[in-house]
Amino acid sequence: MEVLLVEKDPLVRDQVKVALQQFPEFHVTVGTGHAGVNEMRGRTFDAVFLGVDPRQKDTVKLMHYLRSFDTTTELFVLTSPRNVRDMAVDKTKYNVHSFVQTPVVARELFGLIGRFLERRNERQNSALRKQARGSQSASPARSH
Repeated sequence: MEVLLVEKDPLVRDQVKVALQQFPEFHVTVGTGHAGVNEMRGRTFDAVFLGVDPRQKDTVKLMHYLRSFDTTTELFVLTSPRNVRDMAVDKTKYNVHSFVQTPVVARELFGLIGRFLERRNERQNSALRKQARGSQSASPARSH
């Protein structure tokens, strides 16, 4: 799975990158600012971890910019605990999957990643089951 990580704070960025790299199914691309988000224009990502601080308008603009051309990629917002409450409205507005509080608590981040993978696998399995049922009903019945 392709994951894009865009975060200004080098400590937070490194913590999240190292955590994601513990899962062999993730390939992590690290970007910076608009150039980092622009990576999504040429490649498909399964998830984006984006650092956002509502007091820094450029980071909010990044989230808005990302959603202006991609509304489906799973978005995880990295932000301080005091911002989570302030950004509650943004969760639905920008289709934010989850907020990751900074400084990052490893146990919480690993739990979040685990739940994300579990849900993604369930969706894929469900889609495969539907596809299999569809192909079974589309094939002609055999008579002996």
